[in-house]
Amino acid sequence: MKKVLIIGAAGMLGQYLAKIFTNEDLYLVDRDKLDIINPAAVLKLVRDLKPQVIINAAAYNAVDLAETDFVTAQQVNGYAVGSLAKAAKEVDAILIHYSTDYVFDGEKEEGYVETDLPNPISRYGQSKYLGEQELQENCDKYYLIRLSRLFGRVGDGVGVKESFVDKILKLTQNKSELEIIDEEVSSPTYAADLAEFTLALLVKGEPFGIYHGANSGSCTWFGLAQEVAKIRGIDIRLIPVSGAKLARTAKRPRYSILLNTKFIPMRSWHEALAEYLNHV
Repeated sequence: MKKVLIIGAAGMLGQYLAKIFTNEDLYLVDRDKLDIINPAAVLKLVRDLKPQVIINAAAYNAVDLAETDFVTAQQVNGYAVGSLAKAAKEVDAILIHYSTDYVFDGEKEEGYVETDLPNPISRYGQSKYLGEQELQENCDKYYLIRLSRLFGRVGDGVGVKESFVDKILKLTQNKSELEIIDEEVSSPTYAADLAEFTLALLVKGEPFGIYHGANSGSCTWFGLAQEVAKIRGIDIRLIPVSGAKLARTAKRPRYSILLNTKFIPMRSWHEALAEYLNHV
């Protein structure tokens, strides 16, 4: 039995991780117990617990707000990861950290493999790439897992937000039509599958490094909304529009499909979405 510390345990991904790591000596913390941007607090917690595995599921994920609140995005997504990496190295712990498809510029239509060089086009993407760099520079025993379009049960932590899938479910309750962006091709990720993916990396003792943990396949936002309506049998008119139609501050990559070339392929996003929607 390993001593496992999960940071961001009350978030969407964190709650699934807590559920699947139950056979371990588990320690769960969220922002009410740890100020992740305080290096001294991070180091003290890690020194006191001496975990064998640290999983960082905490993140600043307000993509548009990061354009004006870049300092906070950098602190949470970037420098805090460096502090965790240094602390993990001191106690010889494995550090698992999550990043995003938004570290890529979106010019590669066929999708991105784990070794492709990031080139973020938004400040959110820049903050997440900073975290990747901080991780790799300050820790040797790490799994860096990239994901995109996370969906799953909403967490109960402070500042948690709904996924696109849940927003669509709510909007379709009182609307007869919705305009949805039919651009930005990427790979949806079911939080439950990502948690299993994470555990499997550890159990199988895979080599440390970068992994892509999204579900197989890809779609636009419109395609994802269509599938939600289809699975739930929702009678609504979905109207495809361009990204320019909606007021958004940050640039998004046009193509950011995450290709998993290093580990067991995850099931299709269609199958994962159906499972989630049938249990909501």
